[in-house]
Amino acid sequence: MNRFPAAATVPAVRRCRRAGGFTLVELMVTVAVAAIVVAVGVPSFLRALARHAIISQAEELQDAVRVGRNEAMKRSGPVVLCRTEESNPSHCAGSGGNWQTWVLFTDVARSGAFAAGDSVLRQRQDASRRTTVTGDAASIRFEATGIAHADNGSAVFVLGERGAADLAQQRQVCVNPRGEVAIVVGDARCP
Repeated sequence: MNRFPAAATVPAVRRCRRAGGFTLVELMVTVAVAAIVVAVGVPSFLRALARHAIISQAEELQDAVRVGRNEAMKRSGPVVLCRTEESNPSHCAGSGGNWQTWVLFTDVARSGAFAAGDSVLRQRQDASRRTTVTGDAASIRFEATGIAHADNGSAVFVLGERGAADLAQQRQVCVNPRGEVAIVVGDARCP
């Protein structure tokens, strides 16, 4: 039995309903816009990461110089900051070059080389794959007066992005004979 009278029956109206989701054209436009955003943003992001790595490493080296000078004055004895080889981080290298790894130690025997009885104050053992750190000096010796002696007369460390020559990204860590340290941007002269 039909509850509704025959006169009240309304013919079914067909409606076109759009299924949920995206059309292929909408999806292609979205992917194209996302690709453009990524293509523009990734190089800027990589430069920002490199700049951060350079600044961080420059500040770490600057801090080591300050600690070395202060410890030498506090202990009334020499403290040495020397370049090490990545393969042997407890041995001072004999010449300037790659300062990716270094050690700061008290020089109890006054030999200029790390030996038994010397205390390690700071050390960088992990070489960065993103940055380069170069310096002509193999070591810096801080005296009890705070005076700094670089083995070649000056201590300037140049930090930059590995494989790039962008001077705007480059930093220099400059140590003067008084043991004062400064970070200089680009290729400007050290104070």
